[in-house]
Amino acid sequence: MLRPILGVLFVAAVATAGDHVWFAVGARNEATAGSMHGAALLGAVGLVLGWLSGRVLAGLATGIAAGVGGALAYYAIAAAIGGPGMSLPAMVAAWAAVWIVMAICDGRFLRSPVRPWGETILRGVTAAVVGGIAFYFMFPFFWGRESRGYSDLVKLGAWAIAWAPGILALSSKFEVRSSK
Repeated sequence: MLRPILGVLFVAAVATAGDHVWFAVGARNEATAGSMHGAALLGAVGLVLGWLSGRVLAGLATGIAAGVGGALAYYAIAAAIGGPGMSLPAMVAAWAAVWIVMAICDGRFLRSPVRPWGETILRGVTAAVVGGIAFYFMFPFFWGRESRGYSDLVKLGAWAIAWAPGILALSSKFEVRSSK
């Protein structure tokens, strides 16, 4: 259990550093910057999942792909529901979708032996729902103008809480068994 927790802390640190870079360069909330940011954040998640499964490079590649896909999903959803700018509903929806994609990548490509589809999807839905709730409640600590007033330690903690459900749902050792 120590390795997944270290992974959560690593991803939270990358996310906190990513926030610094985002604000330091004055990045605009647009698809190009968002895709690079998503690639870095989910690349870190993929790196952790790859480390936990013994397939670091494959994990990194799947994380980067999921991050770019998640960012593009966010911008598409945000445009569909109200135009440019910050959109919490679009972010939570994209966050949930990313966890289902990461569960499929983890369960079917990174794990050996591969996880059954039912277990893979259940882990993804768990990560999406519980992670989406955690993200929703931690959101004010790391996004928007008001987030600039919080210390880095508070932001690190908020990111750890936001990332933990997804990473732990995908990396935990429990098995889901079907009753046939």
